[in-house]
Amino acid sequence: MNKRYITLFKVAGVILSLYLFLVGIKGLSSGIKALGGDFAKEIMTTTSDPFLALFIGILATTLFQSSSTTTSIIVGMVSGGAVSLAGAIPMIMGANIGTTVTNTIVSIGHIRRGGEFKRAFSASTVHDFFNIMAVLILFPIEIMFGLLEKTATGLGTFLFGTISTNEVFKSPVKTAIKWGAKHLESLSFDNNALYIFLSVLLTFAMLYSIVKLLRSLVLDNIKQYFDQYIFKTALRAIIFGMLLTIMVQSSSITTSTIVPLAGAGVVTLRQLYPFTLGANIGTTVTALLASMTLNVTAMVAAFAHLFFNIFGLVVIFLNPLLRDIPVKVAEWIADVSIKNKFIPVIYLLSFFFLLPLLTIFLGR
Repeated sequence: MNKRYITLFKVAGVILSLYLFLVGIKGLSSGIKALGGDFAKEIMTTTSDPFLALFIGILATTLFQSSSTTTSIIVGMVSGGAVSLAGAIPMIMGANIGTTVTNTIVSIGHIRRGGEFKRAFSASTVHDFFNIMAVLILFPIEIMFGLLEKTATGLGTFLFGTISTNEVFKSPVKTAIKWGAKHLESLSFDNNALYIFLSVLLTFAMLYSIVKLLRSLVLDNIKQYFDQYIFKTALRAIIFGMLLTIMVQSSSITTSTIVPLAGAGVVTLRQLYPFTLGANIGTTVTALLASMTLNVTAMVAAFAHLFFNIFGLVVIFLNPLLRDIPVKVAEWIADVSIKNKFIPVIYLLSFFFLLPLLTIFLGR
């Protein structure tokens, strides 16, 4: 067969594998949401302690597998008066940390393949460590001075009156993925555990397929395309991450999609790093759109999420003293994980599930 047609088939295979990979991610999110969503909603309304609210944001987003979902719920609760703006902001910070759990789950799919796993795991955790740093810096400032609350309130008061529109943007990509996830769910016979298992199986199978096909498509040429266009500068990477996340309305999907590319060596950790920061900003659009159907208070809560990510980018990424810390920590934990394959699993379970649960339980 003509080499050109083989290449086209492989490209089509990558696109199909990527779609099914995203269907698997969506299925995993839906299955976990069905198991833990009600619990997440309940605990989100039951605290006024900002430290507990931070960990509630982490746990709720881990269960939902989407900071967009969590922040949209928070925005709705702020609008209805169930949560104050001051109480919502720590939850929003926690949501930024919790959303990175999907990347870590995806990277573990590479765990049996040495250097590939090292690249994928460091690519997934750089997002974690950036968001953790942003919280460590901005959380105390918010508690002491109310920086985000005051900034968001000022902008909301300046720009908007009551919002009366009922239109919310729907991503065609997200709709297509949801359609595929429903078909996957139909194979689980309404069993959430089986649905999660099938989703994980599909995710890892497609992950393997994407990596194999990308390797066979002459990685150097693909890498050159990324280098020349999308990831040529940090600004381009940030804009690309932001626009892609706005399209699919989920930073979990955006960043977990790029992890296999990092594992395959198509994208380097330092190229991916600013891309994830753009995804952080892009994911705030969902809550902003949701707030447009509510009121000014809801929009102010959405603004707080946007400002948190912008301030984090300015304080850390634009600061030469702090910029490289997330990258170095991500590389270090990836090196350690190569020697002990249990560390990624322990990290995943303890940081995203056990620590928030224990903190919330003891805090009550």
